[in-house]
Amino acid sequence: MKKRTEIQQDLKRGFGAAPTGIKKLVKWLAVGFVAYVAVRFVCAFIGGVAVGLGGLLPTLAVLAVVVLLIRTVWRILWTFLSLCVYALLLILICVIL
Repeated sequence: MKKRTEIQQDLKRGFGAAPTGIKKLVKWLAVGFVAYVAVRFVCAFIGGVAVGLGGLLPTLAVLAVVVLLIRTVWRILWTFLSLCVYALLLILICVIL
């Protein structure tokens, strides 16, 4: 196990011996890189969500139109069927009387 003084000497020989300006530069480069990666990740996530919604929203719009058309056709057919039933009942009553 190394003593404390040996560890300090090792640090002085390695990166610890670098001038303060270089230490700050390396630290801020690391911080900048982490910030850059984080921003890229957030932008990619937002872009993915936008693309997903870009494919989903038109599909939902088409589905809404199809449902609206089906309901409209159903109402028209139901009205026509009701009129036919009323007409048949009217003819039946006229024939009976």
